[in-house]
Amino acid sequence: MLDDATTETTDATPAAEAAPSRATKSSGTRRGGKTGGRASSGRASSSRSRSGSSASRSSSSSSSAASVSGTLAGALRELVSTIEDEVTAITALSGQVDEHVEALNGLRAEATRRLLHLDDLRAAAEDVNLSAFLDTTIQPQLPQAEEEFPERIYGG
Repeated sequence: MLDDATTETTDATPAAEAAPSRATKSSGTRRGGKTGGRASSGRASSSRSRSGSSASRSSSSSSSAASVSGTLAGALRELVSTIEDEVTAITALSGQVDEHVEALNGLRAEATRRLLHLDDLRAAAEDVNLSAFLDTTIQPQLPQAEEEFPERIYGG
């Protein structure tokens, strides 16, 4: 049998909702050997508190389930929002990369045009010494910065 203090403690703990509580049987010696009217009134109040607590337990469990589902839904909304923000940022970065690649292609086209002019100048030089000078001078300097192509972006 459960006394009122044990019932209140059991109702307050969330573990009691998940698993049935194990009540220790009270013996006659624990209550001092009194088994008269007091025990029956304890049973009646105990059963009343149990029926009342089961109603409060079901309403609190439904509200806690709604709270958990609300929390889960909020967390999922936040996760989706964060993912959308990251995709937007990556899309903006891709746009910037496109702009820089277009600028780089323009610079490479300009370098190619200038090198072709130097090649024409080299072809027009008839002096051996001038030709040797132009051969050593017209070597274009290759870019020093190494380009990186991440596997995740380029599927490598």
